[in-house]
Amino acid sequence: MKYDSKKRKLLKGEFQRENGMYVFRIVVGGKRRSLYSMSLPELRKKERELMNSVERGIDIDLKNTTLNDLAEEYIRDKKKTVQITTYQTMEFMYRRYIKDTLGKQVLGKIKRSTVKQHYLNLISGDHKISISTLARLDCIVKPLFERAVNDDIIFKNPARGVMGEIKAECREVPQKKCALTEEQQDTFLEYLFNGKKHDGIKNLIVFLLGTGCRVGEAIGLTWDDIDFDKNIISINHAAAYVKLDGHYRHIIKRTKSVAGDRDIPMLSEVKKALLDQKWRQEVLDVRQPVVDGYTGFVFLSERDGVYTRENISAQVKQIIREYNENTDGYKLPEFSTHQLRHTFATRLCRNTSDLKSIQKILGHKDISTTMNIYADATDDGVAESMQALEGVMFRKNNCHK
Repeated sequence: MKYDSKKRKLLKGEFQRENGMYVFRIVVGGKRRSLYSMSLPELRKKERELMNSVERGIDIDLKNTTLNDLAEEYIRDKKKTVQITTYQTMEFMYRRYIKDTLGKQVLGKIKRSTVKQHYLNLISGDHKISISTLARLDCIVKPLFERAVNDDIIFKNPARGVMGEIKAECREVPQKKCALTEEQQDTFLEYLFNGKKHDGIKNLIVFLLGTGCRVGEAIGLTWDDIDFDKNIISINHAAAYVKLDGHYRHIIKRTKSVAGDRDIPMLSEVKKALLDQKWRQEVLDVRQPVVDGYTGFVFLSERDGVYTRENISAQVKQIIREYNENTDGYKLPEFSTHQLRHTFATRLCRNTSDLKSIQKILGHKDISTTMNIYADATDDGVAESMQALEGVMFRKNNCHK
């Protein structure tokens, strides 16, 4: 039986050095582990924590792993499975909002309250990000902690449920990407087509409004994707402008999801715009670029280059600004290119209740996305729908005789 300098009985694996230091040694998984403390109660507290970790299957070699350590491997693995644009978004958001703060902390010391406070700081501090942006960030952070749980580094996910709690407390209503009203759409198109300054982009605008395609899908569209005889537009890839090996360049990528591959019937105005676009390229003898083996692009910039999303957005904003500066009457609101897709979706939902067809045309992977747009569209049409019943429900008007 062994005792310390205060005549206290020492347990198996415990001993005290001449300098008063207490030591506990044990073999775990074939490796010798040593714990140290200047007090016996403190040493035994460490022993209990060690044994608790061993019983739960926690790898104690990883106890000092930080969130950044885990994120580096996690995001690198994601690069193998997701599209380059998705990977770069993940990497950017983690680097900007997590890496230098929460990311430096040891995983085992990050509590639920730690995650929540960091999220609250992001929406109220210097960054002042929106709830929707925070939700996107949470979709990166939460799986990271879940991976740590699955790898037996921590017991439970400290990010689980935090986002829902913040949404409930903040009661922030997400800003909807509103569709253009019919008046706004007509005003915008009339100004666009009555002038000659923006001839180069007008057919692209009609295409976006008349198909509901994502901007990347429109940018990557080639003449081989269009069947004028069958009036079908085949969407099977998209273009993106990304940074690779330190340099920005265009790439061709898959559509956003498997559901993104689809055939869209051509509206007459869309067909007219595409034929005009083809004629313009022939007259101007456009020189076609080649991107990842693709060529024959339908929409090209004035310099015969592949568009970028930012370039199109800037031109749309310029058109709106010019119109507003040159009119004393009705003003156009600023809107994004994505709102052209939302405008198409809203018109489509207002004119059909076939949700599966709407989902297929829009290329939605999840029907809930379609349902949300459909709900918004039908909400807007409530008053109009009720007005249509006027004189129909009570034709004989016998109610108040």
